[in-house]
Amino acid sequence: MDGALTALTRRVDRLEQENRHWKRLTSLALSLLGVVVLLGATTGKKDSIPEELMARRLVLMDKGEKHRAELAISSDNRPGLIFSDDAGKPRLVLSLSQHGEPTLSFADAVGQQRVVLSVDLYGTLLRLTDEAGNLRAALVVPSQGEPELELVGKDDKVLWRAP
Repeated sequence: MDGALTALTRRVDRLEQENRHWKRLTSLALSLLGVVVLLGATTGKKDSIPEELMARRLVLMDKGEKHRAELAISSDNRPGLIFSDDAGKPRLVLSLSQHGEPTLSFADAVGQQRVVLSVDLYGTLLRLTDEAGNLRAALVVPSQGEPELELVGKDDKVLWRAP
């Protein structure tokens, strides 16, 4: 009887040892499977970035859900990019004319365009205005001919012009 008990004890010890061995192998296999799944998920995210995004309007909003930037096609089919201040006033506008000519304009806090830079078939134009929108200075660099600089007074009379 004593021999049978010893044999049974050895057999239980061996089974417990094999059980621990299988638990380790199972844990290792599950760990490897988890790594493979995570790598696959990471790779899948990279592949899920679209090659192209189509829209007529894209609006960026701040944390207070105020419109801060907008990339859109206007009603007359012209693209434009508008950056707005905290009050929602457009302060910086980049747009194309109907003929594809670029214009960059800067506005003051009340929304009045104060600086306008544009390029067209005739050349480059930089306009500076006062708070009422009246022209105060202009620099024209034509495609052909001499550049011109003009300063205008409050009474809309030319103060200085070159050439």
